Order: sequence, then C-alpha cells, then structure tokens
Amino acid sequence: MKNLDELGVGLIYFQGFEDFLALHSSLIDVVEIEPQTFWFDKNDECNAFKYNPEVTDFLRTYDRPKLFHGVGYPVGGTFLPPDAHFNTLRRQAAELNPKWVSEHLSFNFFKDEGRDINSGFLLPPVQTAESIKTAVANINNYRAQMDRPFAFETGVNYFQPRKNEMPDGLFVNRVAEEADCNILLDLHNLLVNQRNGRQTVREFLSYLDYERVIELHVANGIYYKDYYLDAHSGASDDELLGILEDVVGKLPNLKALMFEITPDYFMKVPEAEIRGQLIKMRRIWDKKGNQFKKHLPDRCQGKTFDESISVSEWEHTVGSIILGRRPESSLADELLQDKGVAIVKDLVFHFRASLLVSMFKLTTRLLRLSVGEEVFNIYVEDFFSSVFPELLPVILAEQFSAYVTANRFKVIYLTQIMEYELATIHTAIDKQTRHVNFNFDPLPVLAALEKAALPVEQFEEKSKALQIVYQQQPLLAELPEFVPAVHN
Repeated sequence: MKNLDELGVGLIYFQGFEDFLALHSSLIDVVEIEPQTFWFDKNDECNAFKYNPEVTDFLRTYDRPKLFHGVGYPVGGTFLPPDAHFNTLRRQAAELNPKWVSEHLSFNFFKDEGRDINSGFLLPPVQTAESIKTAVANINNYRAQMDRPFAFETGVNYFQPRKNEMPDGLFVNRVAEEADCNILLDLHNLLVNQRNGRQTVREFLSYLDYERVIELHVANGIYYKDYYLDAHSGASDDELLGILEDVVGKLPNLKALMFEITPDYFMKVPEAEIRGQLIKMRRIWDKKGNQFKKHLPDRCQGKTFDESISVSEWEHTVGSIILGRRPESSLADELLQDKGVAIVKDLVFHFRASLLVSMFKLTTRLLRLSVGEEVFNIYVEDFFSSVFPELLPVILAEQFSAYVTANRFKVIYLTQIMEYELATIHTAIDKQTRHVNFNFDPLPVLAALEKAALPVEQFEEKSKALQIVYQQQPLLAELPEFVPAVHN
C-alpha cells in the first residue's frame, strides 16, 4: 500500500456532474466511479454487460486519476460474481485505468431452492469466523480477477447487535488481516451505525489497524422512522467533520478522501454547499498522518463469540425477510423483532417501487389515476411478491409488462401506453427503430399523462402509429442502467 499513489480529495462521479467538475477543477484531485451504474444491458455474444459509451468517453479524457468502487457484487457473501461481471469490469478498467478497485463488505444474493436470488439491498454479513473465511476467499478471487490493488468498504448495518456477536470493528479488522488487504473506511457509515445503536465510532476504531486504511468516504444522511439513513444527501455535518479531522491524522497510508452525494441530491443541494464541503475536506486532508502512532488493535484475546449461525442460513433468512417472506426458524423469529430489519424491508420496497415508476412513468401514472392510490399500491405489492429484484431494470420493465398483461386490468389505454414505454426503453438500449400501433389518438393521451391528468376517453376508434427512433430518446444519462442495490 505504500507504493500506491497519493491522490488527494475528490468525489464519487455520476453522469451530470461534468459541469461541476469543470468549474471546480482546483478542488478535485481524483474521481471515483461506480462502474456498474453505467451498465444497462447484457451482451450475450461476449458474455459481458453493455455500458454507457458516453460516460466512458468523458472519463477517458478527464485529466484526473480514477478509482473504481463496485456496487454490484459485494465480497461479504457466498455468491460469486459471474464471468460477465468481471469481463465487463476488466474492459472498463483497461479503458480508464483505476488506481485501485473496491467493493463492499456486504452481501446481496442468497440461495432459495437452488436459485440465486438478488435481495435488492447491500446487507450485513453475519459476524463469525466462517463469514471471515468467506469474505477472504471472495477478496482473493476479486484481486485475482482484476489484478489491481483492492480495498473493501466498511458498510452500514441497520440491525441491532446480536447477543454475543463479534464486534463490528474486530470483524472488519480480522477480514483485512486474513486477506492481507486494504480498507476503505466509510466514516459516515460508522456514524450511521453509532446513531442507530451499534458500536460507537471510537470503539470501532479501537479494533482497527490504521496502516491498512488507504481511502476514506464521507457523506450525509436523513432520518426515517427514527433511524438515521446513509442517504448521501448533502454536505457532512459538524460531528462527522470532527470525526474526520481526528481520524485523518492517525492514518499514515491514506491515499484518497472522497465525498459521496447522489445525483438526486446533487441537483437539489446548492452548489456552494458542495464546494464548501470540498474546501473543508482539503483543509483536513493536509493533516493526514500527522498524529500517527503505532497502534495495537484490540483483538479480544480469549473471548468467544456466537458461531451457531451458518453463513448460508443467515443469508437465506435475512434475504427472505427483506423481500417479505417469512422462513420458519428461531433466527427468523429473532430478526423479525428487530426494528432495523423492518426499516431495511421498507427501504427495499420503496426503492423497487420508485425504480418501477421511473421506468414506466406514464403507465404507472395512468394506473394510479384510474384505480386510486390504495389499489395501485396493492397491485405493486402483489407484483413484487411474484418476482425477485433484478440487476438490470429493463428486466423489471419486462416483468411488469407481463404482470399487467396477465391480469388484464380494465383501464382504458393502459396496454398500449405500456407497450409504447417498453418500446422506448428497448430503443434507448439497442438504438433500433420501433413502431407502436394504437387504436386511439395517442398524442392527447400522452400529453394529459405528462401533466399527471387522467386522459379524456376517446369514443371514436382511430388507427395510428408512432415511430420510436433512437435520436428522439432521452439522453444516455436516462438509460435504464444496472441497478444492483440500494447503495450504502
């Protein structure tokens, strides 16, 4: 890790940040890319995903060092990424040359009757010796596949600590030691955990080998049902900046300090606030390593922890509960009493629903206006109970189209408006021209739905067609991209 370049202060990049990067080049030393957020379809011909070429073209010419931060296949679970994932990741890395790559110490897949099920959320692994071995094997596989320096990120855990559970900091440090790898220390995640009743930041750090930390993340959050969420919602608060200032001085091998903000909040937060965040980070960055003293992490020598839950049982139970299913086991009974589990279940449902609405804006709007909010929510819940989350939103769109078709909802215009939106999604991906036939005049119907109004019924049947061509599609920023999980 001492051979890694010292990069400085930067932020996580999303499409739409280009103007800010250009205007504030003096404040940004490095950008971090979540590569899977630019993947939008599967290319079976070369066993890889397709990714947004405009993003890659911009980043290739952007004259700052890059980092890759994976958000698709975390290293804390038993599920191994498919060849297609690493094929695409290597291809992007060859184009953009990230200084190192990182992934989350979480899991997002579980086994159910022999199938690999995506939970739609980055979930905390069980903190046991078996889980450490699982993570170490995944990290070794990741490094071998990418042949680049690797770090894992310390994650959010909304669950309450379990009786006789291995402490958070000890678990993280043992993974890093046994894998002999670097750590991406997300200070906001630690603060989220502290505010929600898990280990305090100070206690967590007492277990940590400071020399393994090469990267820090900072962000901000919001409160939801008395839980503090890692929402990446704006500039960091004073408590986190105080923690950052204290921690930076203790890290002798720190190479990058990154600010996280989502595209939605980026558009809402005043530009001056983001600029002020970067200025504060740069001031603190200058103090890196100036208080370093050789630190012996607490290893809890002689203490035993609960090892009764296997990794596979934990993954299946947690994943099933999060998706609204209820396994019959004592672990399930225990977890269902945890308010944090209910919070995650809520977040997954709302995330899936918002993704569905964004994919089928007009279709879901017409359905909601026609049947009412309460019935619409019942339909959405019923749909989600019949399908599992998918990595590619285009699959979600196809599943919902099949669901609506099978249920034959008696909503005027619904089937053809949905066909139109699905054709638009596919044309945005493959650039192929399509034609959608209507037995009504679609223009006033589409105009009304754009204004969130219920269309006036047309009593005279008409035969009309709309041609959907790639040039008329939204910008590539609005492609239905790879959405692996609610990101933490």
